[in-house]
Amino acid sequence: MVDNITKFNETHWRTIAKAVSWRLVITISHIVNAFIATGSLLMGLKIAGIATIINGALYWLHERAWNSTQWNRWLDTTKNFSEGQQRAVAKIISWRIFITTSNFVIPFIATGSWGSAVIFAGLATVVNMVLYWGHERIWNFFGYGRQVIVKEKTATA
Repeated sequence: MVDNITKFNETHWRTIAKAVSWRLVITISHIVNAFIATGSLLMGLKIAGIATIINGALYWLHERAWNSTQWNRWLDTTKNFSEGQQRAVAKIISWRIFITTSNFVIPFIATGSWGSAVIFAGLATVVNMVLYWGHERIWNFFGYGRQVIVKEKTATA
């Protein structure tokens, strides 16, 4: 008996493209959040600059980890496969776990102020969750870098 195992995969190029588009969106958010938290546009640019390097790497690692699970993915002939709302929500939650610490530590190091770091992290948590969900849903429309890999598995009787 032969069973087919289907794996939905995102290429590294798709992950890189998602990371770049996310960095563009989130850099603007960081600048605005930091300006609200500190009153300084220069501090916003500083925090966004540091976060670009650190959080960019975290985002890439997070995406590659999620690529390894097939939960809430299904075959879609127009774009190879689709991902459901539940997956997007689960990714938001796991991303928040990783990124909230960074969204506090980077502003604290940049400003030396506990208050500014708390305000920034609070704003980032609320605003960036909405942005992340939107980013995931928009990327779900595009088939770029998606692969469906079918492997034959021979079962022994």
